[in-house]
Amino acid sequence: MKKYNRLNNPYTLQFSFIPPQFIERAGITSEIMENFIREVPTYRGIFITGVRGSGKTVMLGDIRNRISKLRNWITIDLNPESDLLNSLAHMLYQIPDIKPLFMGAKLDLSALGIGVGFEKTDYIAANEDDALCKMLTIMKKKGKKLLITIDEVTYSKDVARFSHALSSYAGRDLDVYVLMTGLKENIDSIKNEKSLTFLYRAKNYKLETLNIMAISLDYQKTLSIDGKLAIDLANMTMGYPLAFQAVGYHCWNAKCTDADWNGDHLIKNIETELDISLSELAYDKIWDGLSSKDREILAAIGELSARTGRELVKVEDVRKKTGISSDTFTRYRKRLIDSGIVEGKTYGYLRIALPRFCEYIMNKEEDRYVYQDQNDRLLRYEINELSSDDKKRLLAYIDKLKK
Repeated sequence: MKKYNRLNNPYTLQFSFIPPQFIERAGITSEIMENFIREVPTYRGIFITGVRGSGKTVMLGDIRNRISKLRNWITIDLNPESDLLNSLAHMLYQIPDIKPLFMGAKLDLSALGIGVGFEKTDYIAANEDDALCKMLTIMKKKGKKLLITIDEVTYSKDVARFSHALSSYAGRDLDVYVLMTGLKENIDSIKNEKSLTFLYRAKNYKLETLNIMAISLDYQKTLSIDGKLAIDLANMTMGYPLAFQAVGYHCWNAKCTDADWNGDHLIKNIETELDISLSELAYDKIWDGLSSKDREILAAIGELSARTGRELVKVEDVRKKTGISSDTFTRYRKRLIDSGIVEGKTYGYLRIALPRFCEYIMNKEEDRYVYQDQNDRLLRYEINELSSDDKKRLLAYIDKLKK
């Protein structure tokens, strides 16, 4: 089979699984794994946060797969939209290596609609929480440990109930641990509920950008290209994991057509494909989740950056352009930095942290102006169609609203 074939492209634009070609964050991965498997874990619950497309799901899956291969470890992935305790009890009971333990202990789970009833037993589960407590107790006696993973968790009453149950299990020293991913604002909404002791105390890991040199070396090896082109492509990604996959994916497909790999034509084509992929897979959702003030600040950063030709723009210039007071601006600035959209590592300056997001913002602003202009023209046309008396009444009403 020809090496460069679309069917064996090692890069992917698909979410929710570990791509064939990905760059491991060895430091964070090792730290999380060591925490769980050490004799006395520092944290029983861990959150992985980051902007959309930052690789949270990939890291979650990678860690889950690694731990599942360890002796005496069981892993279960829960749907965040499900009844968490009920789903956990049912899924745990169905694991072939674990089910015999419950059967041997004559654990009666018939109240949950699973297992069988026993005439003589001291282990009769009344509900999901009670069932899980007994199941985890039996597992601990057999030296079994459980890691639960939940991707894209958000606050809900069910998550609150789940957290209270986990606190109870931890208080009994049962070997159950939780690894979750979520957007910063969703994790904050959970941790702000201080009554949720287990999740409130969970450790937070925020995913930063990938190393540009690591991306360059990956492209050079996987795509069989020279070092200069590899570093140019790597710089296009700005270390954003989704962009790393997208650039590699489109370059591989271009390689299938024997494109000119040494010309500017390839870079331009990749930029176009990258803009489409990032917009469809992440940026539209990111933009929709922003407030009007967030968008106004980002538009100001994008415009100032385009005007000066520099990524870094002064905080003071952005604040003056938006007309937002210093105290209010500080609050929005922090939120945009925490979300991973804006970077503020250089004192007094800001920059957009996502590749080609400035271009995305400018396109959004142009679309907004066009939409407003079309609406204004339509409104003028409709007013001109009114009779003289109706126009007077409309103007009088507008004057009344102004007062």
